[in-house]
This record gives sequence, C-alpha cells and structure tokens, in this order.
Amino acid sequence: MTAWLEVCFFMDTEGPCDDSDLPELNATWERVDTCMDKLFAAAFRERHPDPRGGLLRVGWFFLTWTGFRTNPRKRPFGYHKVRDHWIERWGAELERYRDEHCWHYHHPPESGVGNEWGLDWTYSREYEQIISRQILERDWFPVCFRAGGTILDGPASRWVDAWFPIDFSNRAPMHLPGLVDWSRGVDRWTVYHPHPEDFRCPGPGHRRMGRSLDRRSNVHVLTQDDVDAAFAQVASGEPAILSCFDHDSRDIADGVDEFREMVASAARRYPDVHWRYAGPVEAVRNFLDVPLPPRLELDAAVLNGSISISTSEPIFQSIPWLAVRRGEDVAHVVEDIVRVDETSWRWTPSPELEWDELGVGASTDKGESAVARVFPDDGPGSLFLRRALAEDPIQPRSIWAHSKLFPRLVVARTSAIAEEMDAARQVSEILGACLEPGMTVLDVGCAGGHLWRSLALIGLEYFGIDADRRSIEIGQSYLHPEGLPRSRLRPIALEHLSRSEHYDAVVSLSTLLYFPAAEEPLEIMARAADRVLVIRSCFGDETEIRWLPDILDEPGHQGLRGYFNVFGRGEVERLLEAEGFSLEWVPDRRRHERFGGVPEVVGGIALPYEFLVAERVRPRPTEDEILGNEFRDLARAWREEGAGGPRV
Repeated sequence: MTAWLEVCFFMDTEGPCDDSDLPELNATWERVDTCMDKLFAAAFRERHPDPRGGLLRVGWFFLTWTGFRTNPRKRPFGYHKVRDHWIERWGAELERYRDEHCWHYHHPPESGVGNEWGLDWTYSREYEQIISRQILERDWFPVCFRAGGTILDGPASRWVDAWFPIDFSNRAPMHLPGLVDWSRGVDRWTVYHPHPEDFRCPGPGHRRMGRSLDRRSNVHVLTQDDVDAAFAQVASGEPAILSCFDHDSRDIADGVDEFREMVASAARRYPDVHWRYAGPVEAVRNFLDVPLPPRLELDAAVLNGSISISTSEPIFQSIPWLAVRRGEDVAHVVEDIVRVDETSWRWTPSPELEWDELGVGASTDKGESAVARVFPDDGPGSLFLRRALAEDPIQPRSIWAHSKLFPRLVVARTSAIAEEMDAARQVSEILGACLEPGMTVLDVGCAGGHLWRSLALIGLEYFGIDADRRSIEIGQSYLHPEGLPRSRLRPIALEHLSRSEHYDAVVSLSTLLYFPAAEEPLEIMARAADRVLVIRSCFGDETEIRWLPDILDEPGHQGLRGYFNVFGRGEVERLLEAEGFSLEWVPDRRRHERFGGVPEVVGGIALPYEFLVAERVRPRPTEDEILGNEFRDLARAWREEGAGGPRV
C-alpha cells in the first residue's frame, strides 16, 4: 500500500479583532473581507497545485463569541455571527473548493473578559449552548474540533472525546507555562487515539487526534524542517498529515503562499513521496485509507409521549446530541435516553417538560454528520415528508425510499383517515371462514399494520413485519393506543424471519410482486404457515418479470426502477403443493367491482391482482424430502468422504 502525505491548511475563523496594540490585525469586517477575498480568488487557489492538479483546500474552524460579559477587542459577539458571515459572502466558493466547516471553541473565563482564556471547563457550559443552537438554528453538527489556544485538560478532553470523532488540537511540542503544555505530546505528523485523561499520549480514547502547528505566531513559526519531517515520514512508508493554522484577523495570503512553497521545496527533495491537498476530515479518512463513508441520515418522531430517534448508520457518539428549545431557552439533554439497538434510541421527557422543538445531531466515526429537527406534533413519517428528498444512504436505488406517496398512504390507513381497504375486507372474510378466534396471523409486508383493524374484528391475533422501519413506527404510533402491542409490529425483511416462527396463517397483500423471484418468499411464508397462506399479488398464465420505472416516486427519482412482476400460476402451484398445500384461486373483488374485470393501472403499470388461498394438507416437507434421492445421496457421500467428496 502506498503511503500518502495529506497537506492541510486550517483557519481559526474568529472575525475582526480591534486591538490598538496590534494595528496590523483586521479590526473591521471590511478589512477581514478584503483579506479573505484573496484566499477565495481563483488565481490564488490555482497557484501551487498538488501533483494531481488538486487545489489548496481550507479547513475553516468557526468560532462563536458567546459566554463573555465584556468585549474589549470588539469581537463579533453572538451565535452564528462568524459562520453566517462566511456563508453569506463566500458560500458558493466554500462549496466550489470543497473547503470544510469545522468548529473552534474559546472557553469563557470566570472573569467574563472577552480576550482572556478560560481554563476551568467546569465554570461554564457555553459549549453546550453553541452546539445545541447550531443544530436547532443552523442544521449543523460539526465533526472536526480544535480547542481555542489548543487548551485542554482532563474534563475538556473527556467531553470532546464523547462528541467529536476528529480533533486537531495537538500542538506538540508547544509549551506555554500556565496556559498549555504539549511538551510531552505526540510530535509527529500522525493521527492517534488520545488517552482520555492525558490527551497528549496515545490511549483508549474514542476520537482521533491530529497535529497542527502555528504557521506564524509570537510563540511558533512553522519551519522548512517541520515540513521536511512530514515528507521524510512518508518516505519511510508511514502516512502523514501535515497541517498548520492561522487566523482570519490577519492578511495571510502571502503566508499561505510561503507554506505552499515550503511544501513544493520538500517535494523536490522527496520526488517519490505522494502528496495531495485535503480538508481536515478528508485527510483523516485518507490517512486511515478508508473508502468514502455513506451519507448519514437521522430520523425522529414523537411516539406516545416519547421521541423515537434512528440513524441510517451506527454513530460515533454513545447517544445522539439532543437539543431542546422551550420558548427562548435551549438546553442539551443527556438523561432518560434509552438505546433500543445499534441505530435507534428513545427519549422520554418528563411529563412536566413542555418543549417547543427538538434538535438531534450525530456523526459517524469517519466524519459524516446529520441533524434532524422535530416538533411535538411530528409523528412517524412527518420529518421524511417535510424534507427535500436526497439519495437514500441505505437504499440509494430503492423506489420505496424515494416515494412520499407511500408514507402518506401508511399514515392515512393506520390513522383510519382512509376507509378500510378492499383487500383487507376480502382477506378478513377468507380468514374468518377457516380460522377460529384467538388464532395467529402473520402479515408479511404489513406497512403500518392497518390490516390489524380488520382482523381484530374477527378475534384473530395479529403480527406484522415490514422491511421499512418508518412504516412500522407509523403503525406503532397510531395502533398501539388502540390496543395493538408495539411488539406485534417489527421492522424486519421477510428473508430475515426466523425459521422457528410459525403462525396459524400467513398473509401477504400486494407485496410478492416486488420480489425479483417468487421462490424464496413463497417458501419462507409457506413454512411459517401451519394452516393457511393467503397472498394477493399479480398472477397470470405465465411469469413475466417486469423491471420498470416508478413514476409515482418524487420528481428527480422517477427514473428509479423496481420489480412489478407477474408470477405464473402453474409455477406457484407446483412450489406450494411441494410444501404441503392445496390451492384455490380467488378473484380480487376490487378488480371486478371497480375496474370491470380488467387489471387496475397504477402509475401506468397494469396490476392483474388475484388472491391465492393455500390450505395446508400435509406436514412441512422433511429435509430428506426437500433433497430428494439424488441430492440425499450426494450429501451422504460428502459426509463420508469429507472435503474431498464429490462436488456439484
């Protein structure tokens, strides 16, 4: 594997600083803008490209000046003031050059003076206000952190370790007595997991720590030797991240060029070293040699007084960040959050807490972040319906993940806004004729479980499974208060159904047609059914595999294709008869009563729906019966001859 050098430039982005003793500092936004315009100019970025033609990328570590009582240097006090200015003035350039948004934090001192360093992490919890408001008011949860002055101690390090996967606070071997001591730190251009207490040393910490040195300050100047050391490290076969930082309160365009010239100089002495520009998060991913991680997506919904939270990927944090707004007050919540599984949590606020808005933030280990904001009336599916659709991180080609019509239908059916479906009415009549009250029914592809209402009327015990978690949560939200236990609805795909599960009846309404083939789903459902199997799907004289675009998806996603298959009755009969069933084909009344006997057409696709009703007349086939003579003999020979046995 080829080792690479990642070259990064970071900006502690703090806005104007008016100091009469330092007239060279940018005292106004006008001066800041003039200096920063240079960094965003195309001619500036295009100078000194890396060997692949890549351009300089900047990691902007945005500071929020809050938590202070006095402002002697006329800093831009207020939440979002600095980052908002950047986005308003250079938002298009930030995207064009793929610069990264990161977080910089100056802890307020007990004195409240705006140009003093706060060293006591227990004095104020302003950091919680800043992150909470960034989620609630700007839809931003940062993943990359740099401590103000690179000042950390045990409590601060433990807090950062809990919430941010990437930290570029390592400034080794810098030592400023009484302020910051990195003299015993990792003084190499590497990435390490810090010890939670002594963050200067490698240990069992959770986050990844990178090193960044002052480009030029009154305490340190980056030298050619510093840059050469990074190239030498890569030349020895070890990857490296070379990074330095400066401040937007200075006119530093020439300084950035000096840094790039030092890199070019080292590259000439190390011609075999591979190097490239990168943002801080990208640099860490490259250092670890990991592929681009999937996009993270969060969902949240109010479920019977609790808030259900789910993530599309496992997250870095042990719990998501929860920010609650009540009137003008904002609070970070860490209590009463229960982990349900690897990607879902439940928060149950106290009944006395009347909240107006909840913001949720989280990130993955490799630096993908996401936020979600919900209100007290947001039930399952509400957030999905309110958002603009993007490519689904879990199912990027699924028609279901890109349809807002489907969750709207699930809400309408489970909430009883929509009348009972024709198919539900017909299947309840079929099951009522062959089952007794108290018998169990598994509904495969149950969506929100609306069939429960129809089957409860005839006394059947209902269970439902569906691969779509959102639909299951919608069903739990609306049906649990009416008497269906939440555990009766489960977000699992049919192929993950345990072989030990058996029900008196298995039902599947309008689901089979979306499978690529009929054999596996029919076999699974048949072996779970003790008495009867009822399936409504598209059937015909012959199987027709139809891979078609779904125009009912949202605009921009209507070219996605899905299966809308018609399965041949003869093939279905042979498979189910082998599983011990006798079959009857029952017309779909909806087709005959509403559509004159011709197939219903939805989204331009003809759907020849029909019911098959299969009654078990023989026990489930044994393994020997499934194998048959030929395969049973092969299995026996394989066992007898071991790994050298015959293969087919």
